[in-house]
Amino acid sequence: MITALEVRSLTKWYGSTRAVDGVSFAIEPGEVFGYLGPNGSGKTTTIRCLMGLLRPTGGDCRILGETIRHGLATQHPEIGYLPGDFRIWPNLRAERALSILARLGNDGEKVSVRRKELAERLGLDLDRPVGDLSKGNRQKVGVAFAFQHRPRVLILDEPTIGLDPLVRQTVLDLIREAAGDGAAVLLSSHDLAEVAAVCGRAAIIRKGRLAELAPISSIVQQGRRRLKVWLAAGTQVPALPGDLKPVARIVGTETAVMEIAYQGAADPLLKWLARFPVERIATPETSLEEAFMQYYSNDEGDKA
Repeated sequence: MITALEVRSLTKWYGSTRAVDGVSFAIEPGEVFGYLGPNGSGKTTTIRCLMGLLRPTGGDCRILGETIRHGLATQHPEIGYLPGDFRIWPNLRAERALSILARLGNDGEKVSVRRKELAERLGLDLDRPVGDLSKGNRQKVGVAFAFQHRPRVLILDEPTIGLDPLVRQTVLDLIREAAGDGAAVLLSSHDLAEVAAVCGRAAIIRKGRLAELAPISSIVQQGRRRLKVWLAAGTQVPALPGDLKPVARIVGTETAVMEIAYQGAADPLLKWLARFPVERIATPETSLEEAFMQYYSNDEGDKA
């Protein structure tokens, strides 16, 4: 089986500025892969190299086994692409604009039925000029553009931005359905909840380099764990001793209640808590967002 999408030692410099540095990952058919990082981390640069819009400084990208060439429409009929700054002819009706795009390497007639189905599911009026649509409805046009030809590879940069919750759920359903039909999906997003909902694996990019590439469950497990501790009524919440501060911190307090984030084994923390009148302890589940922030809260050399 051919790997659907592959990034190999990708590097991109803009003069003396490093945007992407030695990034590698691969996505198999039927997989939804999350690509995470804040603005400026290198996500969009990676995607533009994948689409042939930028020439890499080093390394290469492959889609369906074919190396992407800068400026050439390599495999584009097989790709559904939604850029983060999607724009389209404002004076054309949405139906007309999408029809023109469908004919660029695809059979426009075959996608017409699919386009109407997508418009119905998204609540998109195809008869209105694109320029008259709200930001959310223009984003729906972008979603229809990416999905209308049933591509084998989907590259989606913030696909749900500007959409209301119900439409966001529809887009996530479309992603799941596409993967179920064998498409490979690269999902770049700031919304960690939606990444957790549809992705099996994710890469976290930090300052142009991969900070992590792992199953979503593993990323969550590597984050700080939490303990919520209820003390006997009237007990003052104690301060952490110095020997625990490198691995734990108190992140919230109420009257006789404290929440502690920690890394590593819980044993030293529990032994310290045993000195106090503890009524009960709970272990709140670590969220993907909490785990993700571990990769960004500290620069090299900063204190944990």
